[in-house]
Amino acid sequence: MAVTFPCDILVVGAGPAGSRAAAAAVREGARVVLIEAKTRIGEQPHCGEFVPARLFTELGLDDTSIIQRVDSMETLVLTRPEDEVEGSFGAAVLQRETPSPGFLIDRPRFDRDLARQAASLGATVLCSTRLIRTEGHEWLAVSGREELSFRPQVVVAADGALSRVAKCVGLDAPELLTGAQCEVPLAGPLRKTIVFLHPSFVGGYGWLFPKGVAANAGLGISPGSGNSPASLLDEFLAFLVSQGLIRPGILSRTGGVIPVSGLRKSLVNDNVIFCGDAAGLTHPITGAGIPQAIFSGDAAGIAAANAAESGDYRHLADYVTQMTGTYGGVMRHARSKRVFMREGWNQGDFSALCQETWIGFRGYNKRIREKQGGLNQRTAR
Repeated sequence: MAVTFPCDILVVGAGPAGSRAAAAAVREGARVVLIEAKTRIGEQPHCGEFVPARLFTELGLDDTSIIQRVDSMETLVLTRPEDEVEGSFGAAVLQRETPSPGFLIDRPRFDRDLARQAASLGATVLCSTRLIRTEGHEWLAVSGREELSFRPQVVVAADGALSRVAKCVGLDAPELLTGAQCEVPLAGPLRKTIVFLHPSFVGGYGWLFPKGVAANAGLGISPGSGNSPASLLDEFLAFLVSQGLIRPGILSRTGGVIPVSGLRKSLVNDNVIFCGDAAGLTHPITGAGIPQAIFSGDAAGIAAANAAESGDYRHLADYVTQMTGTYGGVMRHARSKRVFMREGWNQGDFSALCQETWIGFRGYNKRIREKQGGLNQRTAR
């Protein structure tokens, strides 16, 4: 027999979005249970761990997770030598450095700090607890050999790109990139993030993000591109060693998926509200999503608490209005750039395509309009 946990709001997923949603809802007076499938919250992150500086300055977050500051992003467009095999890296044909002030963080520490805050405010936090199904108004999860039952008034889905909540309510999965990343020793101090664009990184890019004496080196590519992320990452690491950027060796390996479809068509489904990656709030070009997760988690928690208290689910619609008003235009533009990138990846001048679709180049700001019978075309904004 399932053990029943009384709550007004069930939050699924203890990443930044879920923990902030739980904390916000508790502050509004709701009884909240936050469940997380991982045995240790925050472990095995597959993000680059970069956040913009304003995330800490504007929201007053605990800064103990910060490892180092960076002030700029360098973008390198690499060739593939014609006489070399698939995946080989040649010289940079285009290089641009743009201001990008921010911090590299210890993501496990960052996530656990947010979960600790939610717990300290009164949320019941349960790790090693995996949602399995919903039956009417009952949501069921397992923790070890024990089955848990919840009958919340509102469910906050903050369980990532492969959202179990979305699957339970019959929603489609988003378009994904496949990511692979290693923590590696740096050859020397690095005060900027570096992005690598290369024909083998189909639909994505490679990165080197410094973390003091180490760095995150990784890549994201479209599934079905014919390239193995793991083997391509090994080639990429060898290239970084040859360039004197990193030392041989691997300190850790992680991998995962990144949603790049943009906002879900439905951010609310009955009494379920989606935030963070589960809502499609990762940027369709860069895959960045921590600031959006924080902001959407705060808003989702408040809306959920107001709906639970009043029984008026129009508060959830207010959340949708807030998210689409804040991110709708940005996400639509980035999504149009992704479609343009995908259609043009192997269709001519790769360097020119990168200048049209990567945020570090001026061409990214040009809007895309449909052209009948052909590829999307750029037009001045």
